[in-house]
Amino acid sequence: MDATLQKLTDFTFNLEYADLTPEAIHECKRRLIDSLACAIGGFSAEPCVIARAVAGKASSKKTARVFGTLDRTTPELAAFANGVMIRYLDLNDATGSGGGHPSDAFGALLAVTDHHRTDGKTFLLASIIVYELYLGFFAGNRIRNRGWDHLVYTVLAAAAGLAKIMGLDHARMANALSLALTPNMALEVARRGQLTMWKGAAAGNACRNAVFAVDLAAAGMTGPDKVFEGEQGVWNAAGKFDWPALPGPQGHFRVADIQIKFYPCEYHGQAPIEAMLAIRPQINADEVEAIVVTTYWFAWSEIGSEPEKWNPTTRETADHSIPFLVSAALLYGWVDAGTYAKERMFDPKLRALIQKVQVIYDKELDKLQPQSVPCRMEVVLKNGKRIASNIDHPLGHVRNPASDKDIERKLRGLNEGFLSPRRLSRLLKLCWKLEELEDVSELVSVMRVQK
Repeated sequence: MDATLQKLTDFTFNLEYADLTPEAIHECKRRLIDSLACAIGGFSAEPCVIARAVAGKASSKKTARVFGTLDRTTPELAAFANGVMIRYLDLNDATGSGGGHPSDAFGALLAVTDHHRTDGKTFLLASIIVYELYLGFFAGNRIRNRGWDHLVYTVLAAAAGLAKIMGLDHARMANALSLALTPNMALEVARRGQLTMWKGAAAGNACRNAVFAVDLAAAGMTGPDKVFEGEQGVWNAAGKFDWPALPGPQGHFRVADIQIKFYPCEYHGQAPIEAMLAIRPQINADEVEAIVVTTYWFAWSEIGSEPEKWNPTTRETADHSIPFLVSAALLYGWVDAGTYAKERMFDPKLRALIQKVQVIYDKELDKLQPQSVPCRMEVVLKNGKRIASNIDHPLGHVRNPASDKDIERKLRGLNEGFLSPRRLSRLLKLCWKLEELEDVSELVSVMRVQK
């Protein structure tokens, strides 16, 4: 077994609930609530409907339920459908520096706990392992620079969490991690050009693949024991790297280092939206001559440079477009799921405004990354007046953290009648008292949509 696989397997196998800090446990609960809020809010989106339809075609002796309908399917397809719902709105947590969304893995964890009786402490431990491996992988290797998608982090981390839930021995756990990575190196092409539904569905697929990998390992299937460092392994595909130090008992766990979103868009759109909303009362959209957004390299390259960002024809492209996001914030006064309705996306006034947006890359702002996500905005009016707005830490950033009440409000705002008030309150109570649960599948039981 190579040293990296050994290190990750040892950490996952040996970590115990007693090793966790109160901060890590509380932050994990917050991110679970945030993720379930996103799943509820995404329930009616077309890709989520498609995912549930595909999941509904399968049956199994071992089943798991799909969020909302509570229909039973295979654990793999429940993980897929639930993962798509968590991810699709592009509103769940984010590294804030191009590393993706660790909470995507909750789709897999909750599917497996639905058929594998799991207590709350074990679920919290597994979830914190997910965050640690995901964010450690990202800190050690920016695989997107080599054309791989951040879903590579997801499938590995989710497999580790699932292996912990299922109580795999050390050898099977190592095989689960290897079998998660070897066949599932996803391509970054999903996030380029005019984006498709797959941008929001790919995380669900990583969850599905993680469940399958762990089931294979549990049954005795072996995988390459040098998946990282061996010939043609991860190091060959994505570059050699040293895995950062992993925390010991009562150490600092990375789950506390992740950003929470309040606008459904790529994370680097959060600051531009807030910057525009801060000055919107001073601006008449009809009087705008130009909107100049100055930003750092990743934001510019990801959501502010391609021609498609000035002519988004899909929701997925629009939520990855600085020109669209700042124009919508100015014209409508907010950015939410309704912003992407066709009548708004293709509003001629919005389309005209988008053409007035300039996105400029400033190397000086790179120096503030990743500790900040700086946006420098200037709106130029037809009369020559210039109105400036600067944001470094939007709400939900670790330097401008969301409160527990903010996260609860996010859940209630996204619910829009999907869950009854009684079920919504019950869901929150279960999440905040997660360590007391004997069976985490209670969370899934509560998530029955009434519409």
